[in-house]
Amino acid sequence: MSNSLTEFVARRLASFVFMLFFILSTIFVLFRVMPGDPTAALLTGQFSEEARQAMLENFGLTRPLHEQYLIFIANVFQGDFGISFFYREPVGDVIFPRLVNTLMIMLPALGLVMVIAYFWGSVVGWNKGTQIDRWGTYIPVSLRAVPHFILGLVLLITFSYNLGWLPTGGMGPIGGRDMSPLEQLASPTFYKYAALPFTTALLHYIADPMMLMRNNIIGEREKDYIELHKLKGLHPRNVRRRAARNSMLPLLTWLTPMIGVAFGGQILIEVVFSWPGIGRELVLAAQRQDMPVAQAAFFLVAVVVLLTNLVVDLAYGYFDPRISYGKT
Repeated sequence: MSNSLTEFVARRLASFVFMLFFILSTIFVLFRVMPGDPTAALLTGQFSEEARQAMLENFGLTRPLHEQYLIFIANVFQGDFGISFFYREPVGDVIFPRLVNTLMIMLPALGLVMVIAYFWGSVVGWNKGTQIDRWGTYIPVSLRAVPHFILGLVLLITFSYNLGWLPTGGMGPIGGRDMSPLEQLASPTFYKYAALPFTTALLHYIADPMMLMRNNIIGEREKDYIELHKLKGLHPRNVRRRAARNSMLPLLTWLTPMIGVAFGGQILIEVVFSWPGIGRELVLAAQRQDMPVAQAAFFLVAVVVLLTNLVVDLAYGYFDPRISYGKT
């Protein structure tokens, strides 16, 4: 590894750690200043004020804020997010399975979106002004105009309630045994339950990267190297592939903020389909004033977005040799 690349990676890792620290601090402050009593969902009218104070003390909420902050930061960096107010069990046991459930839908959907956008966007851009271009852009853009929760409800009504082909929601049959992620991926039943939320995410997010790829291809068609390849007698398909490879960097740029947007969209998708993911759990935690679970959910989403940003930055050097990591 060259010195310039080493310095670049070191800078990005330092920035990553700083952003994590900043996000943790912001989360701590926000959840302390927001209105509401975290014991409201746990205590009924039969409990006295002494019982309420005892519960607050048990959760460490009666200590000075600076002590709570230091304990919070130290525990997070040790992987300890505290005890859930609602579930009365470690937050990690609540959040991590939900995060896996969300990623099992979101990552394959975004991955397939990128693949379809790359190939189909290059085709419609290369055939600008034709019927392929008009219909190939009209349909995805029309689907993008429909809010994802409305799109999910339409799919749910069509394929679950009217046709009865797919389940109405959840991640498995009621009363079924809990399975590990690997067992779920090997089970045909899992794909029946995952089909509608996966399709909703795929149809909703396909338009933006596809149109981005289309516009990039249209710009690349006029470049000198394209004319040179044509004069050399290369097959049009091979010329288009070269133009597509030089047009994919903006797709990587799109992917970074899209991870965060997709997490936000997953919240609505998971609520519509009762999918037990981190987005749905975040909504429930906010309703229950379950501060440790909400904090951990926000933090894990931020970590995924930051990691994606780091990976995309490193991938730029692979796909574009013109980038010099030693320069800004």
